[in-house]
Amino acid sequence: MDYAFDFPLAGGLHAWPAAALRERSAAHSARFEFLNERTGRTASLDSVLGLLATDTRKGDPCRIRVEAGDEAEAHRDLVTFLQGPFLDCDRSVASGTRASTVVPRLVERSGGRWWAGEGVSEGVGTGLAVGLSATAPRSREPQGEPQAEAELQALQGAIAALGARLQAEIRQATHAAPRSVLEVHRALLEDPGWRRGIEAAIREDHLGAAAAVEAATRSAEALLGRSEHAAIRERALDLQDVADRLLRELGGEAPEASRLCLVQPSVLVAERLAPSTLLALDHGLLRGLVLAEGGGTSHTAILARSFGIPCVTGLVPEAVEGKRLLVDGLRGLVIAEPTPEVEAYYRLESEGLRRWTARLATLPEARTQDGHPVQVLANISAAEETARALEAGAEGIGLFRTEMLFLHRPTPPGEEEQVQAYARVLREAAGRPVTLRLLDVGGDKPLAYLPLLPEANPFLGRRGVRWYADQVDLVRTQVRAALRAAAHGHLRLMIPMVAEVEELRWVRALVREVREDLAAEGATAPEVPLGIMVEVPAAALNLEALAREADFLCVGTNDLVQYLFAADRGDAGLAKASHEWHPATLRLLAHIAQGAKAAGKPLSLCGEMASRTRLLPLLLGLGFDELSVAPSAVRGIRAALASLDLPACLDLTRKALRAATALEVEGLLDGALGSGAAPPLLDPDLVVLGADCATKEEALKLLVERLVSAGRTRDPLGLEEAIWAREAAYATGIGFGFAVPHCKSPAVAANAIAVLRLAAPVVWSDEAEARLVLLFITRPDGADEHLRVFARLARRLMDADFRQGLLDAPGADALLDLLRPVLSD
Repeated sequence: MDYAFDFPLAGGLHAWPAAALRERSAAHSARFEFLNERTGRTASLDSVLGLLATDTRKGDPCRIRVEAGDEAEAHRDLVTFLQGPFLDCDRSVASGTRASTVVPRLVERSGGRWWAGEGVSEGVGTGLAVGLSATAPRSREPQGEPQAEAELQALQGAIAALGARLQAEIRQATHAAPRSVLEVHRALLEDPGWRRGIEAAIREDHLGAAAAVEAATRSAEALLGRSEHAAIRERALDLQDVADRLLRELGGEAPEASRLCLVQPSVLVAERLAPSTLLALDHGLLRGLVLAEGGGTSHTAILARSFGIPCVTGLVPEAVEGKRLLVDGLRGLVIAEPTPEVEAYYRLESEGLRRWTARLATLPEARTQDGHPVQVLANISAAEETARALEAGAEGIGLFRTEMLFLHRPTPPGEEEQVQAYARVLREAAGRPVTLRLLDVGGDKPLAYLPLLPEANPFLGRRGVRWYADQVDLVRTQVRAALRAAAHGHLRLMIPMVAEVEELRWVRALVREVREDLAAEGATAPEVPLGIMVEVPAAALNLEALAREADFLCVGTNDLVQYLFAADRGDAGLAKASHEWHPATLRLLAHIAQGAKAAGKPLSLCGEMASRTRLLPLLLGLGFDELSVAPSAVRGIRAALASLDLPACLDLTRKALRAATALEVEGLLDGALGSGAAPPLLDPDLVVLGADCATKEEALKLLVERLVSAGRTRDPLGLEEAIWAREAAYATGIGFGFAVPHCKSPAVAANAIAVLRLAAPVVWSDEAEARLVLLFITRPDGADEHLRVFARLARRLMDADFRQGLLDAPGADALLDLLRPVLSD
C-alpha cells in the first residue's frame, strides 16, 4: 500500500521528523520504504541516517510504501500520523534563528578587534575566552589480529552501555529541546544502516571495533555532506558526537573524563561543539559560544537558544585564549577586550530590552491605544513552557494541550504523574487563569495503548470528547488529577470537539461524580468552570443551547476553518491561508461572538489566527477580547494591540463582513495595523535628564532604548541604522551645545521626540559639542510632520532664552512645557 504526499515541513526531513517516523514505524510489523521522487532516493523508515540522506525538502513529492505484516493497520496509522502530530516535528528547529551584519559605530571606532559571523542564538554575554581542544577518545586496539566475534561482542556491550546512558539522560532532561536532541542521538545509535556498516567493517575488512566505528561514521558523514539542505548536513555533528561517545565506551573511558570544567564566567571558543558536550557544561558560568562550525539548525544552536546562551558561528578568533570576549548573538559579533564605552553601549541595550519586557509583563492587562482591555494568554503543550510564556507577558494559560503527556509512550500517565504536571503549571501561573483542555486524542492522534477502531477519515472520526464514553477510566483519571491539582491555582477545564449538548452534559456529570468521590476520600477538590471548544460548525450554529450550559467558550479556529471549508489543513493545495479572513469565516466568528455576548459567557480564541498580528483589527472588531497565542507571539501581540484603536477596528470589521471575497478583506487589512490615533510626540517617559554618557554613540543608544521601552519602535537596530545614515549625510549638531538628530524610517512604530540632557557635553562633530539632544523620529508616511516640526524647532532653538530654559528646566514636565507650544504653533 502506498501513500503519496508533498513533504510538508519547512525545515525538510531533518533529524527530528526522521526520528519521529522511525518511532512510529517501530510500532508495526510491516515494512516501510520512503521514496523522494525528486531526488530518486529511498530509505527504510527504521533508519534515521537513510531518511536524512534522501535530501528531502518542503514540497518534494514523496511516497511511502507499506507492505507485509500488519500492512493495512500500519498504513492507516502512518497516514494519520503524517496528517497530524508529524506537522509539529520541526517547530523548535525553525524558531529563533536570526543573523545581522549591523556593526555598531562605537565598535568600529573603538580600534579593538572584532569579528562578524552568524548569530544563531540571541543575547549578549561577556566572559574569559576558554578554548576547547578536541580530545580524541582513548584508543582501543585489539591485541594482535582482530577476532571478529570478540570485536562484535565488545561493540554490542558498548552500544548497550551507551543506550542505557542516553535513556537515563532523556529521563533526567527537564526541557523539551535537550530531550528531543537526546532522543535523536538514541535513534542514531540504533540506526540499522550505521550498525550494518560497523559490523561489515569488522567481519569483511577485519577491523577492530573502534576502527570499524570510525570507518562507518566517515562513510555516513560523507553521505550526509552531499545534502543540499544545511539542517541535514549539520546532522553529521550529531553522528560524530554519538560515535565519539561510543568509542569512549569501547575504550572504557568514563564520560566525566572528557568534560570541560568552567571555574568563572566564560566564553567557549571551538571549531565545533558536540551537543552532548554543551549539555554537560555549567550553564551558570557559560556566557557565550563562538564556533567555527554549525548553523542555526544545528542541535548545538538549538540547545544554546533553549538555555539562553548567546552563540555566534562561522568563525574562530585567533589568540584570544584568556582574553575577555563579548558575544553579541543578535548581530553575530564577537568583540575582544571591549572598551568601557562598548560595554556601556551593550549594557544600555540589555537594560532597554529588560525595561520593555518588564513594562509589558507588569501591565495588568494589554490595551488598545484608546484603552480597550484585551487579555493575552498563552498556548502551551508542556509544563516547562509556562515560565517562558509568563515571562513574555502572558496573563495566564489559555490552552494547556494535555495530550502531549499521553502521546509517544507505551502506557498512559498515572494519576500522580498528571497531578504533578498540572499542579506545576498552576503554581507557576501564580493565580493567573489556566485552561486545561481534556484529552484531545483519537482518530488523528492515536494512542498506542488504546484499541481505537481504524477510520477512513480520522479528522471526521472519533476525536476528542467523542470517544470519552468508551474510555471512561482514562478520562476519569485525568479529571481526578485535574481536580486534585486545582487547589494550586485558578483552573478551568475545557472539552474538545463538542458538537452536541449531550456531550457537554456527559462530561459535567462525570466531573460531578469525581468531585463527590474525592470529597468522600477526604481530598480537596474545588469546583472549577467547565467550558467547551467551539471548533465544529454544528457547535457554532447551536451556540445558544451550548452557551446556556457551558461556563465559558473558546474558539479553536484551526479545526473550525478546516471543517467550514471542508479542506484538509494538512494539504497545502487545499488549505489556503486566506480562509482565515474569508468573509464566510468572519461571519461565523461574528455569529459566535454575538451568541456568547447574548448568553453572558466569557469567550476566547486560541487558534493560529490569534497569533497573527495582521488579523488583530478584525478579531477585536468581531468582539474577541481574550486571545490565547503561542508564547513566542505574546510580546508581538501586546505591542501590536497598543497601536490599534477600537472604533477603527469596528469600522474595518463592518466593511469586511460585507465583502464578497478574501481578496477584498485583504485589501481592507493593508495598513490597518498601526492606524490608530497617533500617540503624542512628547512623552515624559522619553525625557532623560542628567545622564552621564561618554560618547555620541552612547547618547544616541540611550535614546533609542528609551524609544524601544516606550513602544515607539519594534526594530531598534533598524532605527539606529537610520539615525546614523542621516548623521553620515550631515552632522546634526547646531551649535550652542545642542543637537537635533532625526530620521524617517519604517522602523518607527509611532512618531516621537526623545530628549536627552547630559551631565556633561559629548563631542557631536568636529566643530561642536552637545549637552542637550532632541531626537526626532517619524514614520515614512510622516514627511509633512517631519518638515513642519523640524522647521519650528530650528527656529526656536535660535532663541538663547529658549535654549537656556531647556537647559535649566527642573524636570521632565517643565522641559516638555517649553516644547509643547513650539509644536502647536
